[in-house]
Amino acid sequence: MTDEEIEETQEVEKHESVELTLEERQEKLKKTRWNVFMYLGLAALFFGFALYPFMGFAMTVDEGIGSTDFPLQVWGIPVAGEDFTDIPVEIEVVVQSLPSDVNTIQVFIIENPKMCDATDGSIEMMRNDLLKGEAEHPNTMQTIENPVESKTYDLEFSIDPGLYCVQLVVNTDSKNFAGTNVQADVDIYPTQIPLASVGIVCLLLSGFAFIGAQKEGKYVKTLTEPKDMPTIEDQILSSAGPTGPPTGPTGPPSGPTGPPSGPTGTPTGPTGPPTSSAEVAEEPPQVHSEDVYEANGDGWYFRKLPDGSYDQTVYMLHEGQYIPYEPTE
Repeated sequence: MTDEEIEETQEVEKHESVELTLEERQEKLKKTRWNVFMYLGLAALFFGFALYPFMGFAMTVDEGIGSTDFPLQVWGIPVAGEDFTDIPVEIEVVVQSLPSDVNTIQVFIIENPKMCDATDGSIEMMRNDLLKGEAEHPNTMQTIENPVESKTYDLEFSIDPGLYCVQLVVNTDSKNFAGTNVQADVDIYPTQIPLASVGIVCLLLSGFAFIGAQKEGKYVKTLTEPKDMPTIEDQILSSAGPTGPPTGPTGPPSGPTGPPSGPTGTPTGPTGPPTSSAEVAEEPPQVHSEDVYEANGDGWYFRKLPDGSYDQTVYMLHEGQYIPYEPTE
């Protein structure tokens, strides 16, 4: 965005913020909070579907058969090779009974355009490459060494989208498969990566919505709950009164440098008649107190203690007496 577009956007937001009333802002805050829960719910929904296998089948190796095949078509993101886009495959091998000379059980997931119907030997060649470790995608074969009857084995694979032939092979030394009973339950998760990606996006959106709701909530709170006004005593103590004991004089006060000068002439007498009793009553009363009170302006006083510190109580002059100030409710 250019500078002009940014300025226009800021002006529009400022204009909208000025025009919105308190009720409109409360409604906007409610919608923003609902957005948080909505995106969280969508994220949980997508993650739940991502963990659900949308494809699955069962394979069984019965008596007299050393292997079984199953054609499989897997769809997903077409990226060749071993990478994060591979589709998870989980196979649960349940061993119910086996001949005594069985040494291994092998599971192959062999990619082939003809699946299990190929007759050109391509499936056998790919299986040999997997056994030698020369296959392009090595995560399509696993071996169970010395399997035990009445035990379950969990195998995990990762494959690319395509056409496959799944093979479950029971190997014996004598090639006698009588008494073999092995079952494999295959679960495939082709939608795990897309749905998990959408779930992550929903989580990010819920985070942004939560931040917006917090900001909007603070603004609405400042409108509905204004700050309390400070009391008169707080105003006096914060603006005029000392916050701690003031530092006293560093030494005794210096005395007069010489004798006071006397009157330079004879005092003049009264220039007129004495003032009336009403005028005398208007004169400020004389305060007699042993404590020292220092005026702080606007009729407020602080008492100075003998050690030079100050009493933090605020005093006021009432009928010639210094009394502590008590705020009214």
